[in-house]
This record gives sequence, structure tokens and C-alpha cells, in this order.
Amino acid sequence: MLSAGRGDFRRSGLATPLAGVRALLELMSGQHGIATTTQARALGLTRRVERGLLARGLLAEPLPGVLAAAGVEMTFERRAMAAALGPGVMAVAHGAAARLHELDGFERHECVDVIGVNGAAPHPALRAEFHQTRGPVGDHVVEVTGIPVLSIPLTLALLAPIAGIGPTARALDAALRRGVEVDELRAVARAWRRRGRSGPPALLMLVGERVDQRLPRSWFQRLAKRVLERSGIRLVDEYPVRDHRGTLLAELDLADPARKVGVECQSWRWHSSADAQHRDARRRGVLRQLGWEIVDVWWSDLRHPDRVVAEITYLLRTRPPSCTSGSAGEGRSLSAERSRASRPTPSTGRRRG
Repeated sequence: MLSAGRGDFRRSGLATPLAGVRALLELMSGQHGIATTTQARALGLTRRVERGLLARGLLAEPLPGVLAAAGVEMTFERRAMAAALGPGVMAVAHGAAARLHELDGFERHECVDVIGVNGAAPHPALRAEFHQTRGPVGDHVVEVTGIPVLSIPLTLALLAPIAGIGPTARALDAALRRGVEVDELRAVARAWRRRGRSGPPALLMLVGERVDQRLPRSWFQRLAKRVLERSGIRLVDEYPVRDHRGTLLAELDLADPARKVGVECQSWRWHSSADAQHRDARRRGVLRQLGWEIVDVWWSDLRHPDRVVAEITYLLRTRPPSCTSGSAGEGRSLSAERSRASRPTPSTGRRRG
């Protein structure tokens, strides 16, 4: 039998050129239509047979040492596969890994970033960039459509110095929404934290913001001002929403009670497990039953609030005013509640304790 391991294909008694060709085509089918000449030799395909296939147009050689099935285009995935198969390369990394993992903000990332040991040199035509490391990369390599890629936690831990803090934050939010565990992100970042390596501390900071903190109050005040300028509608600050039993469902950071449009900052503290996500989904379901439309705000919106402003403005313009804040399932603003709670009661003249 043939070893299917990358770079570890060995001759296994394939007696005829046809058997070698079939084995090569089967290998290519799992590698985005490409293979290296080293892999072809290991499968029993001689250079003479290879030249014949190239001459007849059955194979193409888009790059030295890289074979492709006839007619295939060198897409991003094929360039990534070819670069990952190169000597000394361990996996696709950084922005290229973020793209293959389909993390937000890297859909158009074109450079094929790869990581490995000293001496690797991807062909210039691959538009690849090599990053050397001494870290234990092998423990963090996964396959994405057959391509060896760094895991999402290690991709994020090494991303900030290359892509910047803003794109890394956006990619992190996408990973958290997908269910990547906060504990795993922190464990990988701490394990890879070294002097002179700025990516892991950046990831720890971003995770800490999302889990341990909320967006600053001043940010929501600026957001409300921009919405007022666009729509002419003033939003209520810190608005509580309750169900028919009076149970608090949410304390919305901003809200228009008449149109039942709210803005809620999402903290990953409440999304850190499957049970927490399930409870939040049920809570959101009750809010929808009460007629509320909630705009989620994430930490990545801190520097780029345009999406949030546009979504709020659209909802305010398209949802007609309905009930007032005194209807069932809603409450007064928190500031009003606090003010009412501080007033003396008629019977005693004392403040409520």
C-alpha cells in the first residue's frame, strides 16, 4: 500500500507506468488537482513518463517541481497546496490560514503565508511568503479541504504582527461566533508567548476585552449621536426589557422602545460554552416573540461602527412606531428606574433600600 502522508509517498511495487499515472491522478484528486514531482517519483512515475504526459497535454507543469491536472487554473487554494507541499514547509499560516478558515476580513487575502523551518523557499510564482519558526507547529496543524493549515487558535496567536490588530480582532470575533473555545485560545496564546513575539500577547488582550469587559459607555453615546443625526430618532440609554412575568431579559445599551429596536453589546463570557449559547438563544427567542429587533455589537465594531449605524438606521426607518415603553414585556429606562428608586415613599418619607 501507499503511504498517504504528505512528502512520505514510497514506491510500493507499482509495476507499470499506467499504475503510476493512476496513482498520481488519485493523489491529485485530494490535493486540489496538483502534486509535486517528488510525490510522482514516490508513486513510481518516472521522469520519462512524466515528460510524455506533459508533451501530450495530459499533465501541466505550472511551476518547476509542481504537476497539475490538465486545464486546472492556479487558484488561491492550489497555490496554497503547492506551497504547503514544498520542502521545509509545515503548514499554511497567518492571513492565508485565516482565509482558508473563512475568518472575517480575509476573503481577499492573496499572499500565501506558510510557516516552517529554516531553508524553505517557495517559488516566487506562488506569491508566497515564508515565516520561520522554532515553535511546535506540528501540534497545531489541521487540514482544510486537504491543505495543511495552522489551527484557528495558533493562526490568531500569530496574526496580529502580520495583519494588524484591527483585522485580528475581526477574525477573532468570527472564530468566537463559530464556537472556538476561549480557554483554548488563551492556552495556545500563553504557550506561544515568548520574548519578541508580539502576536500571543495581542490575542490575550483581545480575548480579555471580549470576555472580561464591555464596550465603553462613551462609545454608545457617540453611536446614539450618529444615529440621531441620520434618522432624527433619539435612542434611550440602558433600557431594560422584561417578559410578562417581570423577569429581566436584557439591559439594552441603546433602544427605541416605540419601534422595539435595541442595541446590545455581546460579551463572550455568555457564549463560552454550548449551554451558555443555548440559554442566550432562548432569551433571544423570547425577545423576538415580544417584537424586538436586536442589533448585536461586538468589540470589532469599536473601531468600525459604520455597520452598526447603518443597521440601526435601516431598522428605525422601516419599523413603524407601535407600543410605548409601558406595554407588556418592556420596562422603563434604567436611569428612570434608578431615579424612581431614590425618591421617598409617601408613607415613610424614606428612600427605598
